[in-house]
Amino acid sequence: MEEQLRWVSSSYSRETDGTCVEVAITASGVHVRDSRRGADEEAPRLAFSRAAWSLFLAHTTAD
Repeated sequence: MEEQLRWVSSSYSRETDGTCVEVAITASGVHVRDSRRGADEEAPRLAFSRAAWSLFLAHTTAD
C-alpha cells in the first residue's frame, strides 16, 4: 500500500512567480517536488531516506 503524501510548501517559496518546492515527510523518508507540477503523478520528484535528508539539510545550512 502506497503512503498518502501530505505536501507542504517551502518557506522560501515565492507565490508571485510560481517558484515553489514542496516536501512531504513520511515514516520512510522525505519526498520533494516542484509545486508547479502539483498533483501530476507523472511529474518527477526526489525521495530521500531520513538519514540522507538530514545530511542534505546539514550541508545546505552550514556556514
